[in-house]
Amino acid sequence: MNSAGTQLSSLDADTPEPRPRVLGQYEELATAAGEGPVANSANTGPAGQHLAEVTTAPAAIALAKPVATGELALVPAGEPVAVGSLDLPELEFDDPDPEPSAVVRLSVKRSFDVLVSALALLLLSPVMLLVAALIKLGDGGPVFFVQPRVGLRGQTFRMLKFRSMVLHAERMRPKLQICNESNGPVFKMRRDPRVTAIGRFIRRYSLDELPQLLNILRGEMSVVGPRPSLPSEVLRYEQWQYRRFAVLPGLTCLWQVCPDRYRMSFDEWMRLDLRYVDDWNLRLDLELILRTFRVVLGGTGE
Repeated sequence: MNSAGTQLSSLDADTPEPRPRVLGQYEELATAAGEGPVANSANTGPAGQHLAEVTTAPAAIALAKPVATGELALVPAGEPVAVGSLDLPELEFDDPDPEPSAVVRLSVKRSFDVLVSALALLLLSPVMLLVAALIKLGDGGPVFFVQPRVGLRGQTFRMLKFRSMVLHAERMRPKLQICNESNGPVFKMRRDPRVTAIGRFIRRYSLDELPQLLNILRGEMSVVGPRPSLPSEVLRYEQWQYRRFAVLPGLTCLWQVCPDRYRMSFDEWMRLDLRYVDDWNLRLDLELILRTFRVVLGGTGE
C-alpha cells in the first residue's frame, strides 16, 4: 500500500464522529455486559472482578481497506468471530480486485515464506529437538506454549512457542501487572520472575520463537510482518493502530531489529508496524531478515 495521501474514513458515514468501542478496563467490561451477552471466565482482575470470556458488545476491530479513490476505508464487521477471550467482529472486504502487480508480489512473498520456513525447519530441527528436551527435563512440563493471537484481518490463530516460563505463568501475570514496563496495552517486563533458567537462554537468542515456522507454513504468519498481538491487547488499541492487521503477522519486523526496542514507546512500535504495512516489498523483507540474524546472534533478546 502507498502511504501518500492516505486517509482513514469513518466506521459509519451517517455518524458525524464515530469511534470504535474499545474495551480495556475491567469496569468497561462490566458495562458492556448490559449491552450484549457476556460469559465470565475463571480469570479475575483487581478486586475480584471477572474478565469477560465471550462478549458481543461493539468492541470493533476495523481494517484499512483500499478503495477506488485511493484512500483507506475502515470496514466494520458483520458477524463476530471467536478469538478466545472475547468475540471481535470479523473483518469484511468488499474492495475491488487487487492490481495484478500486487497479486504477483503477494504470491512471491507466500512462496518465499513456504520455502524459507520449510528449509529452516529442516536445518534447525536438531536445535529444536535439543531445546524441547531441555525444557522437558527442566520441570517435566509441556514443551510448547500455545496462545491465541490476532492476525490478518482480525482473524485469530494458535501461535506456537517453546515454553520459556514456569507452569501456569499466565495465572501469575495479574500480580505482576504493577511491574509492567510498557506504556501501552502490552505487558513487558525485562526481568520477569516467571521465566525459567532455560527460558532465559532461549529467549536471549530468540530460540523460543522457532516453532512459529510451523505457523508460517500453515499460512497464519509470514517471515516478516508485525508481531501478532493478544486479543486482550487488541481490545485496547486506538483506531489508527488497527491498520497493522492489513498484512500477515510475522516472525520478525522493524521493531524486532531496533537496538532500543525495549525502551521504545508502544505508539512508536505501532508506527513502525504501519510503516511496514505502507512500504513493504521483497527487498525490505530480505533486509529485515539479514538484520534479524545479527540481532539473534548478538543475543539481545529478553
